Amino acid sequence: MEPTARFLLGTYNLWATNRWPERAEPLRSFLKTTFPDVLALQELRPETRQLLDETLDRHTRVEDPFEGWIREGNIYWRTDLFEQLEYGAEAIEIKEPLRRLFWVRLRHKSSGVRLLVATAHLTWQGHPDEVQHHINPRPRQAALAAEALERLAKGVDGVFFVGDFNEATNAINVLRRAGFKDTFRDRGVLQPTTHPAFSTPRSVPQVLDWQLYRGAVRVLAAEVVDFFAGEMAPSDHKPLLVVYEVGQSG
Repeated sequence: MEPTARFLLGTYNLWATNRWPERAEPLRSFLKTTFPDVLALQELRPETRQLLDETLDRHTRVEDPFEGWIREGNIYWRTDLFEQLEYGAEAIEIKEPLRRLFWVRLRHKSSGVRLLVATAHLTWQGHPDEVQHHINPRPRQAALAAEALERLAKGVDGVFFVGDFNEATNAINVLRRAGFKDTFRDRGVLQPTTHPAFSTPRSVPQVLDWQLYRGAVRVLAAEVVDFFAGEMAPSDHKPLLVVYEVGQSG
């Protein structure tokens, strides 16, 4: 029987330090309740990173002096399940200065399956350049991400590109044309909205957060989670959690 790896992958925009520390205990409760095997983050800050380090006591993350790993994005994974092979941060013309395509290559210890997990927070629709010039920069950023992931994917069995892509159409279509599958649509299911979470600033409901994948991958379950502790959500975004099965591609 072909070796396979099953794991829970989460992506979560942590909303920087807005309404912090009142969100600290809801976030801690979410982490203890769901305990993702791999967790990709956007809008990370030193305060939230400290809470994550304390709570995810069976995990590790990328350690690197580049400030973007501390103040924008990072990836956590369970050390009893995975070992790190390599990591990096690719510039893909995201306008916010510390944002990158953050990635890590992991090996599943029991099966030998190799994964490439990447996350990005594409430029906000309200960025002054977009407002002034009426040009959507996210399709270009998505295309550069796809090119980087194609180059980085050599020798892996599954590629996962997740994060806050700040839209649901143009950038996503670029990634689909590059061979990425949509966790929901490719199973004939509409993805629920991921922003805003209840009890945080009100806005029009949108699908902003995504998990896309390529390779010898099967989706077993997927959920956009409405999580609360008391009357407070951990973030203004909802986390997206997906259970995958990945086989060796040969």
